[in-house]
Amino acid sequence: MRNVAGRAVKLRLRYLFPILLGVVILVGVLLLIPVYVTSTPSFCGNCHVMDQYVSSWEQSTHNRFGCTFCHVKPGLWNLVSNQLVVSKNVYLNFFGKAEMPKEIRSATNENCLQGKCHTTNRTVSASGDLLIPHKDHVELRGLQCKDCHFNVVHTAAGGTPKPPMGVCAMCHNGTVAPDACTTCHVKPPTAQEAHPDLALETHAAIGKGRAQDCYGCHHASFDACTGQGCHDLSFFQALDQQQQLEERNAPK
Repeated sequence: MRNVAGRAVKLRLRYLFPILLGVVILVGVLLLIPVYVTSTPSFCGNCHVMDQYVSSWEQSTHNRFGCTFCHVKPGLWNLVSNQLVVSKNVYLNFFGKAEMPKEIRSATNENCLQGKCHTTNRTVSASGDLLIPHKDHVELRGLQCKDCHFNVVHTAAGGTPKPPMGVCAMCHNGTVAPDACTTCHVKPPTAQEAHPDLALETHAAIGKGRAQDCYGCHHASFDACTGQGCHDLSFFQALDQQQQLEERNAPK
């Protein structure tokens, strides 16, 4: 190092440490501030493609958790990788070319179980009316939490933690897993409790516009409608499948 006169001078060691410390702090601040700012839901809401997702998140039971808590796996490297994706889309959004990043992943089991937020040590539902051994489903069957609880946050009206029964029936069909009502329901309703008198004769009028209620029990198949020769299966197969899916999975 040289002084203003051009003469060589030695940098005293006692000054070197404060200078290096200052550089480290400055670099750390420059890196951490963008990481923090771009990890908040308010920042995500600045992008027009995120409007519906931020809105549903605000109405959900998870609105006290930021985006990265669920969408980025725990770990420093995962956080850095996500920030690279976010930074790229900041510029794309500035020029009006932003799209939903394909790299944004849905929550993994590591996200759901971090910080003792959720646990697999549960055998009943929060309401106490369903028998659901979570450890058997997650650890023995290899399921992800989102396989059942896919509609917790980013769905209509903020979502619901209770999976539609049609999801359960994907496995509980009598072949892969038992389908008896008592397998999961602590106290399943009786036939009389579930249906009014003359329900069979008047089911068309009762069920009109309430397909979701019917799917609550008559789920995952049309056996209840076609099993006794009442209706032709081709009639139901011709219905718009997307409409059925939305109606079946809509939160109550």
